[in-house]
Amino acid sequence: MSPWSHRSLLWLAPLVAAGLTCAFPTDKSDQVVVLVQSPSGVVIRGQELDLFARAFRVIGADTVEVTNVSFLWSSGNATLATVRDDGGGHALATGVNSGIVAITARAVAFEQAGTGSLQLRVSNPLEVDSVRPSLVRFGDTITVYGVGVDSIFLAFLENATLFDFPIPGVVPTRSRDSLGFSTAAFWVPPPARTSRLSFFGPGVFGNAPDTTRVQPLDVLEPNETAPHAINLDAAPRFPTLPFLKFFNPALAFEIPKRDKIGVEWYRFDQTNPSPRDLTLILSGPEVRGTFSTFLTDSLSFTGADSSNPAITDYRIGPASWTVGPKSHFCRGFLFEPSEVQPESTIVALRGMPAGTLHALALYSVPGRYGLAVLEGYVTSDATIPRDDHEEDDFCNAGDARGPVVTVPAAFLRDTLTIDNPHDVDWIQFSVTGTAVVTVSVASIPPAPSDSSDIDVYVLTVPGGGASTSLSESGRSVRFGSTESVTRTLAPGDYYAVVLDYVGLPVRYALCIEAGLLACAGFPGSPAADGAPVKRSPTLLPGPGPTVRP
Repeated sequence: MSPWSHRSLLWLAPLVAAGLTCAFPTDKSDQVVVLVQSPSGVVIRGQELDLFARAFRVIGADTVEVTNVSFLWSSGNATLATVRDDGGGHALATGVNSGIVAITARAVAFEQAGTGSLQLRVSNPLEVDSVRPSLVRFGDTITVYGVGVDSIFLAFLENATLFDFPIPGVVPTRSRDSLGFSTAAFWVPPPARTSRLSFFGPGVFGNAPDTTRVQPLDVLEPNETAPHAINLDAAPRFPTLPFLKFFNPALAFEIPKRDKIGVEWYRFDQTNPSPRDLTLILSGPEVRGTFSTFLTDSLSFTGADSSNPAITDYRIGPASWTVGPKSHFCRGFLFEPSEVQPESTIVALRGMPAGTLHALALYSVPGRYGLAVLEGYVTSDATIPRDDHEEDDFCNAGDARGPVVTVPAAFLRDTLTIDNPHDVDWIQFSVTGTAVVTVSVASIPPAPSDSSDIDVYVLTVPGGGASTSLSESGRSVRFGSTESVTRTLAPGDYYAVVLDYVGLPVRYALCIEAGLLACAGFPGSPAADGAPVKRSPTLLPGPGPTVRP
């Protein structure tokens, strides 16, 4: 043996005697800690996830990273996930089966150092962990928590299809955090029933692990004998849509009580002194023809009818107005034009002052409906905007404007619009002396290129000189949208009331003129007395200011 080799053995002998056979020092290894990190806390079955380990030496209150450290990786349960070292503190975990597994890393050179650990979730591409809250009403929202739930494209509670909260495509309805966990929120509409949520995702169908209990009432109940108050000056529920003063598309007409009509009552309050445009929309396409809605500035509940306890009374103010298909009160008198029952009530009001508005919906069949109140004047057809005479949806607004023309000294020819389904225009005019007056309307473009069906009525202004009540002086309600009324009118104030029977927005021309050649050149001809009248019985019958559901 060479002298050099002998000296080498002598140098190694003390180390062997001490049992330290490793080639690296282990001083103060109990002050070395290992940290395991990952960009996500979730790995999908069959996919890989990056893991990173780092070692730090604790020196007093500080830590210093230890570099060039080798790590030994291991999985707490190889049936859930495996892990392989990729060098340089990097490893790859592979998901095998759903579950929670601990992935650990140990610094090889520091035997006394703490082991780093990471709890890893192995998941299918879509797994629902929970649905909250567990107790809801119609019009409430539920949030689904889990992995990949932001990819759900259909969700159900029993036979009711849920839909995204709050507004798909407008306000975000899904979320996913940096760890890979996600949420999806849904409205709960009728006819949802107590059950486990079912869902469809990309190639996945499943059920939530817990049960969602559904009470068969909507979130605005009770609102039959007292209104549900909605503050239009409150902070917007959806800050990205500040014009949306109220919105809930998942409300319910509940099962009516035996032998009674169901009622939904809302009160909209605004104290802002600046007049503003408002649009109210109540839509129930699934129960079209089974409900009626009207808007008024004054409404009270008077209890049961003494002659028939099964009937309850709702009374408007003595000089109040209403807007709604086949229900138009004017100064306490009811005007009931014949109209097709709509699937939606859309009332756009211009320049409304501070105060209170009431909406009352009367229904006979349970079903889903939606309610929205928007700040601004909204029309259902962008090509048919509001006209310059708005606000004229109710007679009081027309009274505030006063007569737009005085005949026979002057005449009116104008282009106006029915800007929303079942919009009604009240146009006040004055007759200074007994005269033959013609009121004519015609759609633009004229029939048969449109399917509108405009009607025109001539009514007296209550207390306006010609009558103390809202009396009908003439009407033209033939099929089609070219209508004309010619009558001899006594001195006083009158309304020309224009509406579309089928409820279509339409642009129309209006003529109010006196004389033998009244409205010369205007499309169409006056309707003769006794002309055939289309229509069906009214839904809300009865004179006077009482509505009886």
